[in-house]
Amino acid sequence: MTAEAREFKPLRVAVLTVSDTRTEATDKSGAVLVERLRTAGHVLAAKAIVRDDIFGIRAIVAGWIADP
Repeated sequence: MTAEAREFKPLRVAVLTVSDTRTEATDKSGAVLVERLRTAGHVLAAKAIVRDDIFGIRAIVAGWIADP
């Protein structure tokens, strides 16, 4: 099967920004990722900004993993 013949299957994508200084208003990289994934036909499943703290990061990712 060639690449042209494959059916497009949109992905559900979560975007996590890890930063001690970014907010929704200043998270330009996260906004670009969301815009590009939507433009490509994919679905934003979740988006979050978390401080650079291993326990905070783990909590967000664990919640996403547990979400069906």
